[in-house]
Amino acid sequence: MFKIKKTRKESPTDPAHLVDSVGQATRQARENFRWLLAGVAVAIIAGAAVGGFLWMRQQDERAAADLLHEATLNVTERSFMGGPPPVRQPEELKKAAAVLQQILTEFPRSAVAPQAAYLLGNVRGDLKDWEGAVREYQEFLARYGTHRALVPLVYQRLAYAQLAQGKVEEAEKTLTAVTKITGAPNKDQALFELGKIDEILKRPEGALAHYQEIVKDHPSSPFAAEASVRIKTLDARKASVPPAEPAASPAAPAK
Repeated sequence: MFKIKKTRKESPTDPAHLVDSVGQATRQARENFRWLLAGVAVAIIAGAAVGGFLWMRQQDERAAADLLHEATLNVTERSFMGGPPPVRQPEELKKAAAVLQQILTEFPRSAVAPQAAYLLGNVRGDLKDWEGAVREYQEFLARYGTHRALVPLVYQRLAYAQLAQGKVEEAEKTLTAVTKITGAPNKDQALFELGKIDEILKRPEGALAHYQEIVKDHPSSPFAAEASVRIKTLDARKASVPPAEPAASPAAPAK
């Protein structure tokens, strides 16, 4: 009879087996350690990159804010007695315009860039450069059209520049855009300006509608009192116009 030869199993406590297991564990630990070091290195590099970016962004924001402060000293500084701002010379305004343009060129994504763009349009207007002012305001709307606080003001100043150019119909469309912005802080003023445009264009009914909307929806507005005066004036004019006489009927033909 044939006997089945049994394979000898290595005992877990066999020295050769223990050495092999320890070596395998050591190799695996080294491999895992290499991956760990690689992961740590990647994390350090990524952290340094993010930290560097944030640091650079902070420096850019600070530089842009300093430039804006420099520019506004030339365009918004008031007298020490609390009176109206002194009249700025063209040289001062041109210097402010150059600084504001620098902000938009070098730091277009900074937090103060929208304010710089708005002020640049205002400075162009102060210089009577109406074409330049319109261009700057339109550029603002293209770049920063989501800036809820400044957009209504930009539309208003754009309308003033268009009126200065004699573009009354364009200014009317621009002011109408203000009245359609929910929560626009200058809606009352836009309505008042629209009423004045209606008067210029000989549309008293339209002017009355705009003035009446101010009185009704914005009773505490500084324009409400003037709107009430304009309503009375327009009503008086309307009452003083004699009714049109009916056209004479044609004479009957002689028989």
